Amino acid sequence: MSANRRDFAIGIVCALSVVVLWSSFHLVSRIGVQSALTPYDLVTLRVGVAGVILLPVLLRLGLGHVRISQAIAFALVAGPGFALPAFIGYQFAPAAHGAAILAGAIPLFTVPIAAMVLGERLSIGKSLGLAAIVAGIVFLIADSFTGFDSGLWRGDLLFVGGAAAMGGIALLAKAWRIGPLRGAAIAAVFSTLLYVPVHIAFLPTNLDRAPLIDIGGQALYQGVLSMIVTMLLFTRTVALLGASLTTLITASVPATAAIAAAILLGEPLSAFAIVAIMLTTFGMLASVLGTQPAKPAPILEKPS
Repeated sequence: MSANRRDFAIGIVCALSVVVLWSSFHLVSRIGVQSALTPYDLVTLRVGVAGVILLPVLLRLGLGHVRISQAIAFALVAGPGFALPAFIGYQFAPAAHGAAILAGAIPLFTVPIAAMVLGERLSIGKSLGLAAIVAGIVFLIADSFTGFDSGLWRGDLLFVGGAAAMGGIALLAKAWRIGPLRGAAIAAVFSTLLYVPVHIAFLPTNLDRAPLIDIGGQALYQGVLSMIVTMLLFTRTVALLGASLTTLITASVPATAAIAAAILLGEPLSAFAIVAIMLTTFGMLASVLGTQPAKPAPILEKPS
């Protein structure tokens, strides 16, 4: 097998692994908030475990050109800024809603802000993509009011907040030229220092009484697989396949997560939800594929 074919095969395996991990995030998180653990516990397990593992990485790389104030802001957005609305949202809404909004609505925030602040052109493809995403969210909100539990809309709004945080992570990383490994280390370590003490002192916790299997399972998935392994696999996929092909493959996450939730968790898919998933998936693809490649800014990850 030639080097190119081998790299392509490795890239496909990495991409499919990312799809599995991103899709399972919505299922595992939904299961987590239905266990004895609180959403605040899940955030601590996510950032705390990753923070301990990535502390040596941050000590080796240092902050580089990133200022302390920037590191704190980045960590608050990338850590509890994303995880809190996501986990609390899963107390109200099913995995299909979370997958469609958390994965699909990110361009709704990144594209307009990038156009206004970073001067990126708002193409026809991006405009169509944003319109499709808005339509998809409208369908999900409509789905929230079709059942007896009107509390679904609370979860959807929280997911929108989580998607906004994900968009903020991408924009801050680009504006401040924070590489993926350094960014993950900053987010995990600084979030551990800033969030975990506040959680233990002031926020609801069941870490002292929850079953060890719940704590261990969520710690392994959220802290290791979701926050570290997925990031490494995603960056490796982009390096081997390119951003466009990577996006084409990972755009399947809303659909795969919704189907998996229907099969494994018994969460039914309504007609509104199916249409919403299709619209947000199309919108995500159109938004990203409608982007004109630009000269990348240098990413600095050498030890400081």
